[in-house]
Amino acid sequence: MTDAASSPLQLTPQDLAAKLNAATMAQCVAVAVSGGRDSMALAHLCAGWAKLSGARVIALTVDHGLRPESAQEAAQTRRWCEALGLAHETLAWRGEKPGTGLQAAARAARYKLLIEAAQARGCDVLVTAHTLDDQAETVFMRLSRGAGARGLAAMREESLVASGAGAPLRLVRPLLGVRRDDVTAYVHSVGQPFIDDPSNVDDRFERVRVRALLAALYEQELVSPQALASSAASLRMASDAARESEEELFDRCGGCFYSWGGISLDHWRSDAPHAAGLARRLLHAVGGGEFAPGATDAAQAMSRAGEGAVTLGGTLIRRWRNRIWIIREPAALLGRAGVPAAAPVAVKRQILWDGRFIVSSGAADGFVAPLGTADMAERNLFPGPPEGLSAAPGLYQHSVLIATPAIPSMGAGIAEFRSLTIERFGGRIIRFP
Repeated sequence: MTDAASSPLQLTPQDLAAKLNAATMAQCVAVAVSGGRDSMALAHLCAGWAKLSGARVIALTVDHGLRPESAQEAAQTRRWCEALGLAHETLAWRGEKPGTGLQAAARAARYKLLIEAAQARGCDVLVTAHTLDDQAETVFMRLSRGAGARGLAAMREESLVASGAGAPLRLVRPLLGVRRDDVTAYVHSVGQPFIDDPSNVDDRFERVRVRALLAALYEQELVSPQALASSAASLRMASDAARESEEELFDRCGGCFYSWGGISLDHWRSDAPHAAGLARRLLHAVGGGEFAPGATDAAQAMSRAGEGAVTLGGTLIRRWRNRIWIIREPAALLGRAGVPAAAPVAVKRQILWDGRFIVSSGAADGFVAPLGTADMAERNLFPGPPEGLSAAPGLYQHSVLIATPAIPSMGAGIAEFRSLTIERFGGRIIRFP
C-alpha cells in the first residue's frame, strides 16, 4: 500500500474516520461497492480505517442483473473486498424490471437493498463513493430541468435514508469533495484493480451525455466541477435558511398537524415571503407522492382554497369551520376516471402505507385500506372535514374495521398508525418505498 502522505487522493483513513464521526457512532459501517474505481477507492480507504480503528466494515455489492456479466463482476468485487480484509455480501435485485424509468427503478432498488442489508447487520452508517464530479453532474442535470434552490443544492455529505417503513439510516458521502481523476490516480497508486462499467460510456443515459458535455466545458475552462459544487453549497445554505423561514410562517399561520394525516391553518398569507415554498411543502407532506408539486402551482392552489375545494398533487384543500385544511384527496385512493382504487395492503408486522403512514399490527389476516364511506358510529368524533376521514387508513380483519387513527378510541392497542406528515414536511429523510 502506498503511504497515505504521498497518495494522490487527499483523504486518508484518519480523514475518513473524522468524516464518519467515529467517536460517537456504533462501530459498524456498510460501504456500497460496485467494483468501479470510485467505490473500490472507498473500499480501500475503509479497509485502512478498519485496521486503524478496529471498526467493523461490511462491503455490499448490488447485482442488478441488467447485464449478462453482472454476476461475474459482483463475484470479482467480492474477491477484491475480501483481499482487503473486508466482509462482503452480494445483494440481488430480483423480480420483474420495468420497461421505462429503468435507471430510477434500479437506483431505488439499490438503495432499498443496501439500507436493509446494512441495518440487518447492525450498521448505523452506509457510505457511498459519490465524488465531486458526480455532484457537478447532478447540479447540471437539475439546472437543465429548471430546479430551484432545493434541487440545485444537490447532494449533502450526510443525509438520512430509510427503506419503506424502516428506521432511518445515516448515509455519508466522504468522497464528495474529491475529483474523479484523483480517485483514479489513487486506485492506480495503491494497485487496486477495478471494473469499468460499460454503461458509463453509453450515451443513451443522460448522465453520460452530461459528463461528456461537462468535460468539454472543463477543457475550455468555461466552468469547473469545483464551481458547480460551490454553487450547490451556497444554494444549500440558502435552502436551509428558506426552510427555517417557511416553518416560522407555518407557526404564524396557526398551522397544526393531525395524527390522521391532515394539516390545518388558521389563515393563509399568500403575500408573505416564502409562502410559495411553504405551500409546496404542505402539499407534499399530505399528498403521499414522491415528488412535490411546483411551488407556484402550490401557492396558487392554497390561495384559491377560500373559493371552494381545490385539488393538486394528491391533496384536497378546502375551508371548513373557519380553518384551511390540507387533506389527502379521497378520489386518489378510492378511484376515479382513469385511476383505480388503492388495493388493500396486508399488514406483515409493519408496512408503509400510501407513503404517509407506518402501520404496525399483529392482527392475523389484517389489511389496510382507506376508510372511504365506512359506516362508523364514531364518525362524529372525527375532528376534521369528512373528506379527511374518507382518505384515512383503517385496519380491517375479515372485512371488519377494527382500528383507525381517525378515531383514536377505535382499536386502541390493536394497531399503531404513525403519520409521516411531519417527517414529509421536514424533508430530511428520504424513504424508498
